[in-house]
Amino acid sequence: MADKPRTATESIAGRRPCQEDSVLCEPLANGRLLVAVADGMGGHAAGEVASALALEVLQSELEAGAELGEAVRRANTAVHEKSREPGKHGMGTTLVAMLLDGGSYHLANVGDSRAYLLTENGIRQLTNDHSFVAEAMARGQSEEEATSSKWKDALTRSIGTDEAVEVDTFGPFDVEADTAMLLCSDGLYKSLSDIQLLDIFSRSGGPRGAAQSLVSEAYEAGSDDNITAAIAEFGEVPRRLSAGTMPLEWEPPSDDDSPAASAGEEEENAEKTAEPDQADAESISESHEAAEADRAPPAATGGPAADEQPGLPAGLILGTIAVVVLLVILAVVM
Repeated sequence: MADKPRTATESIAGRRPCQEDSVLCEPLANGRLLVAVADGMGGHAAGEVASALALEVLQSELEAGAELGEAVRRANTAVHEKSREPGKHGMGTTLVAMLLDGGSYHLANVGDSRAYLLTENGIRQLTNDHSFVAEAMARGQSEEEATSSKWKDALTRSIGTDEAVEVDTFGPFDVEADTAMLLCSDGLYKSLSDIQLLDIFSRSGGPRGAAQSLVSEAYEAGSDDNITAAIAEFGEVPRRLSAGTMPLEWEPPSDDDSPAASAGEEEENAEKTAEPDQADAESISESHEAAEADRAPPAATGGPAADEQPGLPAGLILGTIAVVVLLVILAVVM
């Protein structure tokens, strides 16, 4: 399948005071497409520098002809060298990347940012987390035990924290029609289960709507981290559009203590004003009709028909007769 995929990205600081996630979705000079997400660590500025530098070096090395795994290792070297500067000691970042070349793609990852394959029938994680929790569970611990540990947020591998790093690479995978790749930081999937990710995606119109809905739902679900999603859709994964369809636009939180930074604002600007499709319009119309029916008064039973005029009350008639009789009697007496 050689058709160019439809892509979109969305990234917000969420409830964090600064944005340390970086996202990239760029065509390379040789015709390949690079999609990548990096989740920086090291505090204000340092984490942001680490994630941005990793993606910058990754892209430049791929442009120069390096293989994906080697490009990630060179990104590690660049971040590690940068971490020696004052104020940046110990900084690092996760990195997950997809390199699309014609009808196939490769994946690479270090850390716990993930790549998922989404289809009409399911969702599958294609990368492995390099984290304490993932490795503890692989050794037989339950998820409850692993996530209750004081090391539950610890990474076992990351970009830049050591001079050398082991990079996991996967592929090549053949591109399948009507599928999508989702790359994301842990701020997304730690608040939403895999089933929820697929459900939100399947109720969203196109990559732009899907990216925005996923990020907004993770925020509403209580994510306390930066949240980033990048989507590349090949063909069109069938959607379950309904009256509950996710909106194509979502405004990230604007509180002073929750700054938001969208990395997908320049993509698919034509989708910024979305019209509801026919199915949505019909559902909205039906909802209004049902609401009007609920507000209508119940039909009367056992009373006069609507077009009948009711007669005078019996008490009023008897009272009138009594007055007339009294007047006659008074007239005779007088």
